[in-house]
Amino acid sequence: KDGKRTNLVIDMHRSIFRYTLIFVLFFIVTCASIYPKSVNADGLFQEQLSASFGDRTTDLIIKMMPPVVTTETLENQSQKPVIQFKLYDPATKEGFKHVTYYITIEKDGKKLLSDWFHDHKGDLKIEMKPSDAESITVYGEPDPILQAFTGTDRNPVIATGPIFSEGGLYHFKVRVTTIDYDRSFIPDDKQPEYDGWLSVGAVENQQVSLGDDNSVKKPIPVQIISYYDELSDFTFDPSTKEMQFTMPFDWNVTRLEANNLMVHQEVNLPKPSELSSESYVGTINGMNVTKDLMVDPTNSTKDVVHFMIPKPVVMEIAQQVTKSGQAGDGLMKFTLKPSV
Repeated sequence: KDGKRTNLVIDMHRSIFRYTLIFVLFFIVTCASIYPKSVNADGLFQEQLSASFGDRTTDLIIKMMPPVVTTETLENQSQKPVIQFKLYDPATKEGFKHVTYYITIEKDGKKLLSDWFHDHKGDLKIEMKPSDAESITVYGEPDPILQAFTGTDRNPVIATGPIFSEGGLYHFKVRVTTIDYDRSFIPDDKQPEYDGWLSVGAVENQQVSLGDDNSVKKPIPVQIISYYDELSDFTFDPSTKEMQFTMPFDWNVTRLEANNLMVHQEVNLPKPSELSSESYVGTINGMNVTKDLMVDPTNSTKDVVHFMIPKPVVMEIAQQVTKSGQAGDGLMKFTLKPSV
């Protein structure tokens, strides 16, 4: 009975942490809905964006399912991520029907996909299948008049090729051209447009060693998952147990002010090991962000340390980086080490 009770407590703690983390992520993502004029974001797993045409307000959800997708799980073909596009009335929460979407997807300024899609229920789903092909091919039922791809819940539209093959932010540009009826076209100058981002986790696996003059200890595996951009320049100082890594980042304050954003990094450290600790210290470009670290204590095999950096903190760091002249490097520089 004691063993069952212990397992129930552990499961409860895991659920509490998991839902707390999801709540934090969801709160940041849905902030866009509070400010209807803000239709840009540096997203995570979901964007909720607002626009209008005529006297109608239309909100668009761009959502990734499952919410956490990484380059590693995609390479192992253990995930088949689906992107949902759903247009709805924010007042009634009811979805609009017979919606035609013109969708463009970009990565690092490069256009990956640009095509027409239609869903009679207004709830479009596109399955992403990364492959070694040179270009992206879309599979779906073509509408003979709209020249748009359609799908169903059981058979979604599929986009296969060099998409989601790299970690980081993917830029989604969406324009709505029909609503209510299949042939009810919105005038060109009134078509609502949306601008959002979703994240694919870039996985970085490293081995670090702790040793002295007399012995070399067994390497410790470290995994970092970046949900913003690819990581580089990983180093480790065995004397302080501090790891350092960098990520490309545009510190332009004007850009940051205009966008909703959150920087999320996940560091996995095995336990027991000499890197696991009850708490950790983190910095970004020399600024202490320990208060923005979240540690999952419920996993018996590893510590999962989350950098959860919200927009106000990013803005504060950006101002410091700009004053010190580091902005020109175009890098966000992380450090992490056990506090004791």
